[in-house]
Amino acid sequence: MLRRVRLLVTAIVVVTVVFGGSVANAADAFRFHGSGYGHGIGMSQWGAYGLANKGWSYQHILTHFYSRTRVVSSSTLPKKIRVGLTSGRSKIHLSARNGPVRLWLDAPGATFVARIPGGQTWTVSSARTTRTYVIRDQAGAVVGGARWGGPARPLFATFSDTGARVFVPEADDVWHRGFTYAYGFLEFDLLQCANRCAERLTIELPFESYLRGLGEMPSSWPAAALRAQAVGARTFATYKIRHYGLRSDCDCHLADGAGDQVYVGWNKEIGLDGNRWVGAVVNTAGQIVTYNGSVIQAFYAASDGGYSENVEDVWHGGDPAYAVPYLRGVCDPGEYTSANPWTDWMRSFTAPSVSSRLGPYTGGIGTITRFTNVRRGVSGRIVSAIARGTGGSAFVAGSELRSALGLPDGRVWINSDRNIVGAVRGKYDALMCRPGLPRSSVLTVSHGSRQLFQRGGIYRNSQVDLTVWLNGAIHNEYLGAGGVRGRLGLPVSDAVHPMLTYAAQTCSSCRRIVLEGGRIYFKAGLGAHALWGRVLSSYLGRGGAQGELGYPTTRVRTVNGVTQASFEHGTIACSNGACEVQVG
Repeated sequence: MLRRVRLLVTAIVVVTVVFGGSVANAADAFRFHGSGYGHGIGMSQWGAYGLANKGWSYQHILTHFYSRTRVVSSSTLPKKIRVGLTSGRSKIHLSARNGPVRLWLDAPGATFVARIPGGQTWTVSSARTTRTYVIRDQAGAVVGGARWGGPARPLFATFSDTGARVFVPEADDVWHRGFTYAYGFLEFDLLQCANRCAERLTIELPFESYLRGLGEMPSSWPAAALRAQAVGARTFATYKIRHYGLRSDCDCHLADGAGDQVYVGWNKEIGLDGNRWVGAVVNTAGQIVTYNGSVIQAFYAASDGGYSENVEDVWHGGDPAYAVPYLRGVCDPGEYTSANPWTDWMRSFTAPSVSSRLGPYTGGIGTITRFTNVRRGVSGRIVSAIARGTGGSAFVAGSELRSALGLPDGRVWINSDRNIVGAVRGKYDALMCRPGLPRSSVLTVSHGSRQLFQRGGIYRNSQVDLTVWLNGAIHNEYLGAGGVRGRLGLPVSDAVHPMLTYAAQTCSSCRRIVLEGGRIYFKAGLGAHALWGRVLSSYLGRGGAQGELGYPTTRVRTVNGVTQASFEHGTIACSNGACEVQVG
């Protein structure tokens, strides 16, 4: 699922949105708290899973992750595709299943070589000195008593024309168990023949048949997620074929591993729920994602941690020259599900280990003790940082940090667990990430929790099963009055209330929030002010905000033993167990 493809696109200059800051770390150890798995560009597969479960259509999923795009049907898609299966081999096995597999020289159907009977396994080896193929049957005997072909005369295996299958144990760089193929034909080539030739194996097959064999997503997942994956994969392959053609290193359009798309052949169709994946391919036949009428580079990764990233901030150090209008970071409210193993992870290292791993990028700066000047992308992924060591400092790109430490994703917080989880995460996703990046860890209190963000904070009160986002003037007043550990306690109502009626007029700007130990009132022009204790009780006894006093203009304060607050049309002052209200 992890895409590691180098991006080659037309440069479009835009402004990169990043967030900076410094990180202070312990000198002897580092903990990297992260979420996500992969590069975080384009569609998240786990995000698609969650959004499909929320009822999103596959078109909506795709156009969400690929900004300002359209899902369209095309009649000009590639008809066939060549996929690199394995290379650098001295021996490749072929097992004929469900019928015979025939071998040919020069081209399928050209010069007949031999027929592998169904149920048998033969081997194709490169000869040490003659630069030819040696074919041995199941008993080990040389087929035809001769050596066949050469670098200019490739060997081919056909099977699909008779309904047979062929199993190749070497054609599996992912799980190393081998895959079975049902479509197209196999081509053997001899390369690097200065010493002993090495074998390369490629499959050529119909384009839509190739899509049936992609192992990028479990077939049991929701139908909308499968269809989004099918269209995304078709788009990815179409772009590759149209823009790069046959690659000289493999004589193929795509390889079968994670560097392009994971192709597992017939194994996908006959696997658990394989018919559901085939249905997704068939039901979206001919559909691709386009931007301004052109097919896009539809990158995708396993998990984006809740927010995808701008492409230039992942692979190009934040250089705006590499910005792509449809590969922008977006909020992903589908990621957070118990089925996703990448929502909250941690990797720990000793300082010497971090220093050693980053050494090729930092040079000799001694033992790294902290990271400063951390620059982040819109998702929070690290774009760059300064590594501070006992013998100097060095610039480190986010991609270098992730690669050197083997981190699942670059969306990490160093020695500060700012991952968004639990009820706070649920509210954050429901808000489509509007609070911004986290500015603190989750703080747990007796019956709730709190996490601060760029814009306000999210508060959880488990006693009343309430999670609210406080922001702006109300949140600033809440913090000024002591916040979650102050006299006000946790919220017991939502932070934003409908319009309140005051003096027979509707106040569209007025807001109120009720907390365990008081209330906060807001009115445009007056600001937000907290009330509690006897002052609040007296205020409510006089009709509150709809009464003659109007809205508060100050917070409750104590002056010379008198607890008091001012209002639009008066004051309340309490002392010695009694409160005096002055109006006018």
